[in-house]
Amino acid sequence: MRFLNKKNYMNFMKRIMLLGLGFGCLVLLSACQKEIICTLSEPSIELEYTGDPLKVRLSSTVSWKIEVPSDATWLQITPLSGPAAQEIELTCKAKPNERAIRQTQVTVRCGRRILDLTVIQKPLNVVEYTYTVLQEHTQGTYPNEVIILGDGYSKMDYGTLGSFNKDARDAMEAFFSIEPFSTYRSYFRVAQFVVFSPESGITESDKKTKVRTAFDVRFDEPYVMAMDNPNLVFQAARRIPGMTDKRMSNTLFILLANVDRYGGLCWQYSDGSALALCAVCRTPVGSYTKLADLIHHEAGGHGFGRLVDEYVIHNGQTIPEEATSASPYRHKKELKERQNYGYAMNVDISGEKEQAPWAHYYSLPGYQAVGHYEGAYFYEKGVWRPEQRSCMVDNRPYYNAPSRESIVKLLLRRAAGVRLCDYVYQSSTGTFEVVPIPNDPFNMEDFMRNDSKKAWSAPMPVTFDTRRDHIFIPTQPVRFVPGSPAL
Repeated sequence: MRFLNKKNYMNFMKRIMLLGLGFGCLVLLSACQKEIICTLSEPSIELEYTGDPLKVRLSSTVSWKIEVPSDATWLQITPLSGPAAQEIELTCKAKPNERAIRQTQVTVRCGRRILDLTVIQKPLNVVEYTYTVLQEHTQGTYPNEVIILGDGYSKMDYGTLGSFNKDARDAMEAFFSIEPFSTYRSYFRVAQFVVFSPESGITESDKKTKVRTAFDVRFDEPYVMAMDNPNLVFQAARRIPGMTDKRMSNTLFILLANVDRYGGLCWQYSDGSALALCAVCRTPVGSYTKLADLIHHEAGGHGFGRLVDEYVIHNGQTIPEEATSASPYRHKKELKERQNYGYAMNVDISGEKEQAPWAHYYSLPGYQAVGHYEGAYFYEKGVWRPEQRSCMVDNRPYYNAPSRESIVKLLLRRAAGVRLCDYVYQSSTGTFEVVPIPNDPFNMEDFMRNDSKKAWSAPMPVTFDTRRDHIFIPTQPVRFVPGSPAL
């Protein structure tokens, strides 16, 4: 291209520069006016009282940042800033909340765009001393009542996501997972009762750990649990609506200790009250050592069935006639006293097979396993048990036939509101004698017809207790207390 003169050339170049400048401005103006996209998947979220994390999605075409109010120290959001991205996942979590509702407004800045995210956390809504029925009885005039409590469960442990609800239901299902409780489940009312402990867990003296709990349950050594004052449980139960002395004497209380260890203990009272203490053992240490096995032995066997232990720990020894310095509690006189109240009918101290409480089984079809086997109630000699294998021997999920009979007698009689014990004290002779129960709902024919598992069929376990030359790790012996709990 030719220019006639220098002036024309300069004018041309000016026009080119103006056009370029104008185009640049248009480009910048277009960029400045481009819409910023900034969105949240929801405008508000509600966290559980536990503070467990929830996810929120953020989309932004520009870099962004989040501002949490300085007074919301209970809330944590990650990440708090980042570059533009089609989708960013924000994690919102909080500290556990036991008190009032929490709420705050979080600011999300995407360039000039500002969004608000409302975060709410409701508190744990559990009231102490709440009594909740888990299962109501549908048969019988009166319920066979089982009430489950906990020691070492803090307020947080009683929420919908807390451990107590699961532990209580697991205990209930374990209780009914064994005959005859499975067959007669409809005769039972089961409830849970809320008692807060200051801290979670149980004192383990052998591990030098101290935990503040409602009932001061503790482990003194492996497998050995202790509670100095079981009356505390019965005193707490007084807060249950409608709880009376009579109702308490017809109720089995199961106290779950919030610790994953093997151990249990039971208190039997001659008025009928019973308290079974079971650790929430999830990690087995041998055969039949989980929570369900403890429930079978301590709660179903000792607590409800009024049975005594059938295992042997005094090898080669004979049970003494009366208390001795070596055996102040385990002797024939004490055992006979229990039997006068309808307890311990699963052992015999007569030494005569035909005089055993279960002698009527010997000729019954299907009950060939019932015999007269020496070795029970801790001693190898002088005490007999009805079958070789049973829950009261080593926790296996099987009660022997006489034990099942005792359990069914108790639950049917309690449901009918009649006398529970076959024996009645005769003031004229100063002895306890068998006296027929008017309108007794129990009869042997019905029992046998409903008795679905008449013998144990599974093989013997192979795990041995390393401390003793027999199968089964013993817990604490059952405690028999004449009279009623001290209220």
